[in-house]
Amino acid sequence: MPPTAAVHPGTGDRGPDRRARRREQTRSEILDHALQIMAEDGAAGLTMARLARAMNIQPPSLYKYYPSLLAVYDALFRRGQLANLEALRDGMRDAAPGLDAVAGAMEGTGRWAVANPVLAQLLFWRPVPGYHPSAEAFAPALLIIDLLRSALADAAARGQVHPDAATDAGMELLSIMHFGIISQHLANDAGSDWDHGRYTRRHREILPLFINAYPPGHDRGHPSERWT
Repeated sequence: MPPTAAVHPGTGDRGPDRRARRREQTRSEILDHALQIMAEDGAAGLTMARLARAMNIQPPSLYKYYPSLLAVYDALFRRGQLANLEALRDGMRDAAPGLDAVAGAMEGTGRWAVANPVLAQLLFWRPVPGYHPSAEAFAPALLIIDLLRSALADAAARGQVHPDAATDAGMELLSIMHFGIISQHLANDAGSDWDHGRYTRRHREILPLFINAYPPGHDRGHPSERWT
């Protein structure tokens, strides 16, 4: 019988697979070191030279994994958005459709931001001049928007909010309230946890305010028109 890969399991494509796994592991380690540097010195403190020193490699070797510093930021952004998306899905998983799902999603992403302040700043503050996330890195954020909009549409279908809550204007208002609290926490109270933070403990007040802006079963103009 002629020799085959099945007879000799040590041959075949294991070498390339092993190299690919090692490459991805190294890429992940580079991002871990990048986060540590950013935690110590902020996003502006990250350079390819410092990152190479942290990895104990020469700078030219680093460019084999990421062609530029902006590529490192982009990989970090994608990592953060994927984790943020998973946190949102976890928050919605056991919630009833409608506003319960909206509340679970927002608390899930809020808790993730508090637990991961370095990535949260990169995702929500844009602290790196000249960096704009690629379409691939930003794709999970679009899924987050779609899931929240769908949950708001479910809430409207159940008579919990006005259908306009699921429009672009409604999404913008909800985003302003949610990320306003997250930004205040990251800027002024980052040492506190979600449940006891000066700002994050008030997160539960967002949805009642949002419902007041988009009350169910009610003819309405733009929210600002009702406050004048």
